[in-house]
Amino acid sequence: MEREAALLELWDAAAGAAPWERDDILLRAAGATTQALGARNAALLGLRARFFGNRWPLTATCPACGASCEFEVDCTEIASRLEPACDGRTVHVLETGDRELRFRLPDANDLREAAREQDAHGAAQALLRRCLLDASADDLADETVDALSARMEVLAPGAHLAFELDCPDCGRAWQSALEVGDALWSEWRSAAERVLLEVDALARAYGWSESQILALSPVRRAAYLQLVGAA
Repeated sequence: MEREAALLELWDAAAGAAPWERDDILLRAAGATTQALGARNAALLGLRARFFGNRWPLTATCPACGASCEFEVDCTEIASRLEPACDGRTVHVLETGDRELRFRLPDANDLREAAREQDAHGAAQALLRRCLLDASADDLADETVDALSARMEVLAPGAHLAFELDCPDCGRAWQSALEVGDALWSEWRSAAERVLLEVDALARAYGWSESQILALSPVRRAAYLQLVGAA
């Protein structure tokens, strides 16, 4: 099937790549080349809907009791809310005390560079240094850094996805963050591995090529897998 051939081709290209490079490969398949964080997440959600369907079942671990909590998101509905109202070139202003901070929104390149730092504080400072246009991040008070980060989240809500969840076991309420690229790749890899196992089983049994096996309808392939005891 064309879908499975495309799934394997993309898996082959992205397997072993660093997370940022892997996301770029997936985004190119979605027809997106943007570095804007919300737009990237929206494109990845669109790719997920195209290959696996619009309803995305997910799980999160309760931070209080460790229970596995299941929830489901609507890829199209979420993607429609992630596009920022402005692009990364727009200059924004935050007035704090007697200071006026001019900044732009961070993008994927900024996060890549900030991730090189050794700890979360260093990463936050590196990110602000790249986004502040006429001020230094080194002399900002902690409350100013917090205010600037909060303003960025408001201006680009799609840069960070989190869902309000309640644990069914202990009742704890918390926010579960979703790294769209990581979650999509985990699902993509699992799907590709299932296809490869089916191809391997039928190739061993009948000597068919990968393309011949992928061309079988799902019903016929399932029947052959049952015959060889691989289903």
